[in-house]
Amino acid sequence: MFGFSIIESQQIELGYRNMKWKLKTNVGDLFVKQYNKIRYPDHMIQGLENSLSHQSNLFNEGIPCPQLYSYKGNYVIKTIYGERFVLMGLCDGKNIKAGKVTQDQMYSLGRVIGQMHTVLNFSSTDHPRLHWDVQSKERMLENWSKRWDEAADLNCNKLLTNLENQRKILERNNIDIFSECETGWTHWDLFVDNILFNTNSVSAILDFDRMHYVYPEFDISRPLLSGCINNGEIHLGKVSAFVEGYREYQKLCNQKLVRSIKLTWWKEASWLRVEKEETSTPLKRFVEENIWVADNWNDLENIFLDISYDK
Repeated sequence: MFGFSIIESQQIELGYRNMKWKLKTNVGDLFVKQYNKIRYPDHMIQGLENSLSHQSNLFNEGIPCPQLYSYKGNYVIKTIYGERFVLMGLCDGKNIKAGKVTQDQMYSLGRVIGQMHTVLNFSSTDHPRLHWDVQSKERMLENWSKRWDEAADLNCNKLLTNLENQRKILERNNIDIFSECETGWTHWDLFVDNILFNTNSVSAILDFDRMHYVYPEFDISRPLLSGCINNGEIHLGKVSAFVEGYREYQKLCNQKLVRSIKLTWWKEASWLRVEKEETSTPLKRFVEENIWVADNWNDLENIFLDISYDK
């Protein structure tokens, strides 16, 4: 298809269901991902094409992300046997464990995300329906009740305590707290596993497969929670560095920062449940972050009050 030779290949044992490889070729190091047919049935491929076209545009605009290869106008390429895959350049850098991102790296991350949001949404006239919207209070409480019953049946006392905190938040709040959330094109999966870092900066944003038209505020709270919470505490210097970097391209105030964190909590609340054998390490980490937000829900404005925001 592309006219280069594969010298060596190495399978990467990361991710969920999709198979991945590093390729050493005569034109440089590349990355290939095969899309699992259960996780990505055929009706989802056009959405993937849209997401990957945004990634390609971001690369062309100087955002650190992998360069995509297209074949006959498509980024999602099919083999003669019907397997779907994507091919892109292999990026330098390394993953950092959750909570271990440095202050300089968080500043760089905020700057990259702010620039990315500017490129994606500055002059966009494409305003499709929201891919996902906030669930109602009633549906959230219905889901909560099922998770509570499951935990009670198994006498998971610590989990029951955390679920009780959830119930209080859900009963006292309505989705109108998110009424001012802006809509736009959003990466929507910006936790540490999808970011590569050099010593002091971001080297690449990865995995744009979930990019959709939703709420860009997810791209504020998700990396903040992933990068700045460690051992049950949030590092305010790192949060401040991220905000400083983001504000170079986008406005950000205390209200928006707090709202973004509550938005992610609301979306991810259902993940607080009895842990299964197949529960992934990232999902366990998301649960830890969700518990931290619940424990600090009523004090979030004060926690982040002294950070320098836009006037």
